[in-house]
Amino acid sequence: MAVSLESNFPGGNGLLLSSSANAQKVQVRFAAECKNCPQAMWFYFRLSGLGGRAVRAVLANPEQTLGGPNWSQNRPVARRLAEGAWGPWGRLGLPEAVASQGRVEWAWQLPPAQQVEIAFCYPYIPCDLDATLNELGDAFSSCFIGLSAQNQPLVRLFNRAARKDRPAVYLTARHHAGETPGSWVLDGLLRSVAQDPQLGELTWWAVPFVDLDNVLAGSYGKDPYPHDCNRSYGLDGPRRPEASAVWADVLRLRENAGPMLLIDLHAPSHYEQAVYVPRRGWDADAPVNPMAEDFANRYNALQDKDIRSPLAHILPDPPSHNHGRQAGLSICRWAMENRIDAVTIETSYQGNAQKAYEVDDYRRLGIALARAAAEWLGEKK
Repeated sequence: MAVSLESNFPGGNGLLLSSSANAQKVQVRFAAECKNCPQAMWFYFRLSGLGGRAVRAVLANPEQTLGGPNWSQNRPVARRLAEGAWGPWGRLGLPEAVASQGRVEWAWQLPPAQQVEIAFCYPYIPCDLDATLNELGDAFSSCFIGLSAQNQPLVRLFNRAARKDRPAVYLTARHHAGETPGSWVLDGLLRSVAQDPQLGELTWWAVPFVDLDNVLAGSYGKDPYPHDCNRSYGLDGPRRPEASAVWADVLRLRENAGPMLLIDLHAPSHYEQAVYVPRRGWDADAPVNPMAEDFANRYNALQDKDIRSPLAHILPDPPSHNHGRQAGLSICRWAMENRIDAVTIETSYQGNAQKAYEVDDYRRLGIALARAAAEWLGEKK
């Protein structure tokens, strides 16, 4: 049976460039697909026909990723098919640098398998959210708030209707479709709110997949033509239908709730090993967010020591990140201009340099984030 690479499933991404094999090992050389984005960082694919052999998987286009060609500290994830069922995801080891025509590619070793799935980070697609919501019973309801560019229904989760005497949190994830750490943090937050009566007293609304089309297509979803989802909150109105739906829903909550906080969940460059709040945006005229440092320090202090970030916040250097043609506002800056307290949180794909994050670690960050939001809003009453 020939070795094959498949990525035509929800969230799938990866192009087979070449393969070779002997009796003990299979080598596949693959590329992360751009899929309408100038940067190709997300990948998630399935290898079949391995015949119980070990695998060497080589990423061929690291230069096209956000953060550049050095992937020496990156540990993607993989899982094996055994007895007809997929096993748990786990981190691979650190890669080997491979010289190729004056360039460097990166190779990871996998143990023997019949079939294996490999992803840049732990995948999170709608079926993963459905599984969590099923576990949580009636803790959260969902409602339709609009359509995506490809007419997929956009959903908002909520634990209760808004009331003027009740503080509220509005969360968004996957403005950039490949940034799955934000989804796992949100997953942990939802579990925490469902299980903690004190947290459940607040109003929690969340849009789990803003750029749903690209989540399903397996695109990284950053800076696609013509508009990035997270830079489509334009000065004169929304530039994408997803932003239009979220825009209206955020204002709906502001009009009907008490003190309110908006949290937008992201992931940074591939090499960054920290969980932090940017104190300003990356566009050249972005103002400093007056609440970002305070909130970042609270969140950092509430993280368990083994997963605590080495830094809580950063002050970006905007001239090095010019989004030019996109020229729209991020949801965080749009919220600030509409007098809504808001922060962006960047959560590492890798870990905190001391520990490589696993799914439960991201969920623990979600617990800390829920507590930080509740603490911060408690002082706004």
